[in-house]
Formats: sequence, structure tokens, C-alpha cells
Amino acid sequence: MSVSWEVGDGEPTTSLRAFPRDSVATTPGIGAQTSSSTGARAGLEVSAAKAFFGDPSKWNPETLLLAALGQCHLLSFLRAAGVRGYEVTQATIDVFGELTLSPDGSGRFTFIELQPASSISGLAAETNAETYSELHEQAHTWCFIANSIACEIAVHPDTGV
Repeated sequence: MSVSWEVGDGEPTTSLRAFPRDSVATTPGIGAQTSSSTGARAGLEVSAAKAFFGDPSKWNPETLLLAALGQCHLLSFLRAAGVRGYEVTQATIDVFGELTLSPDGSGRFTFIELQPASSISGLAAETNAETYSELHEQAHTWCFIANSIACEIAVHPDTGV
């Protein structure tokens, strides 16, 4: 994966509050979305978060991390359900994160929360909340993104509602 940035017509990086935060992330192509004969995927426009003077209409590193965690949990949940013979009909993972900034300008996630909502065919939520919880616990255990993050990640399993 590559992330490319150019100053273009923007301010130089010595203008700490004004230089462009926009960049483009690319990765070798898998599937049909290619932008060149080399097989590179179409670029993903990214920027800094608004708080760091970036473009709020574009993805930023913090939201990409949360999206990766949510996607990983979702895929792991679907696998956990499938392994146990359950057919998931709907699943959504809402992900929230708390960032803490240090006086030196560095920062880190201090807490992340996953709030899944899903439905499993033939598994009534009201009488099977424990099963939903077990599936999300297994998903969290399998998720390699979750296993790579240093802060606490709270998973609040749904009851299928």
C-alpha cells in the first residue's frame, strides 16, 4: 500500500497550519476497479482530520482505523455465525473512538467501542441474547485488527434487535 502526497499549488510544509493535508492511498489491484494497466486500484482520497486542519469531506487516518476495526469485526462475526450454522440476514457495526492528545502534539486512541446490530434467521433476539453475545465475543477474539490495537476495545453485543 502507498500513500502519496504533493504540495501542488498549496502552502509549503513550513506553513504548519496551512499546508495541504490531502493525499491519495493506493494498493495493488484486486478485482475490477483498476485505474491503470498495472492493476492499481483507484485511489482513496484521504486527508487529516478537521481538528488537524484537514478536509472533513475526506477519510482521515483515525476514521480509517475505526473503519478497518469495524469491517474486521463484521467479517469475523459473519464467520463465527457461519461456523455455528447461523444465517445472518443483517449486520451493522457502529464504531466510536476516543482520542487523547498529549502536550507534545502526539496522540492515541484511549478507548474504542463497537456497537453491533444484527439479525440471524431463525434466532429470536429476545430468547437468544446469549448466543449473539457469544458470536460477538468470538468475532472479537478472531479480529486481527482488534488484536493489534493497544487501547481498550469494548464490544457491546446486540440482542439482534
